[in-house]
Amino acid sequence: KHLLLPALIPVLMIVCGVEEWIWLLLLPLAVWATLQRGNYQRRILAEQLNKKWMQMALHTSAVTPLEQCEWLNKLCLEAWPNYINPKLSLQFASIVERRLKQRKPKLIEKIELLEFSLGSRPPLFGLDGTRWTTSGDQRIMHTSFDWDADGVNILIFAKLGKPLRGTAKIVVNSIHIKGDLLLMPILEGKAFVYSFVSTPEIRLGVAFGSGGSQSLPATELPGVSSWLV
Repeated sequence: KHLLLPALIPVLMIVCGVEEWIWLLLLPLAVWATLQRGNYQRRILAEQLNKKWMQMALHTSAVTPLEQCEWLNKLCLEAWPNYINPKLSLQFASIVERRLKQRKPKLIEKIELLEFSLGSRPPLFGLDGTRWTTSGDQRIMHTSFDWDADGVNILIFAKLGKPLRGTAKIVVNSIHIKGDLLLMPILEGKAFVYSFVSTPEIRLGVAFGSGGSQSLPATELPGVSSWLV
């Protein structure tokens, strides 16, 4: 037993030396990790302060800089075929049918909306940029609206009364609308109202019966422009 103790002393010294070297290596690592954690926390705090500042500037600034809307147009393009188009077509079909019957000329005995589809191409927003302004406590978004819709299928059937008699079909197969649009959130952001700054430029591609197609300005089709303004 007494002979074993002197043999263990060098081993213990080596272990103590290794342990000391380990602590010497871990100490700088611990200091570095502490500094990195502090830098990370300061960076997070700076980002939070910047976000709060940007939000405050957004709410207090009378006019915001122009922003691009590629993301919104891309979203509309993806959601248009299976979501936006069916819902808008159903809603607009109800509006158009009601107004057609309200403004039916005396020469037309009966008028019906048989089909209504807005085509495969969604409108484009903010091609020249979008900005927000403040009017009192109300935020208003200013953006452009460009819509060249092809593949449109709006079929209207009309039965003519005396003295003309007979039937007629009117097909709207393309829509062009261009103007400057105002959007205003209401009801705490749950909905919004819109209006064009002025009467937009509108053209409709119209085919009568089985004949060809021709493009007519909206002013030649009673009430079309007033539906949008």
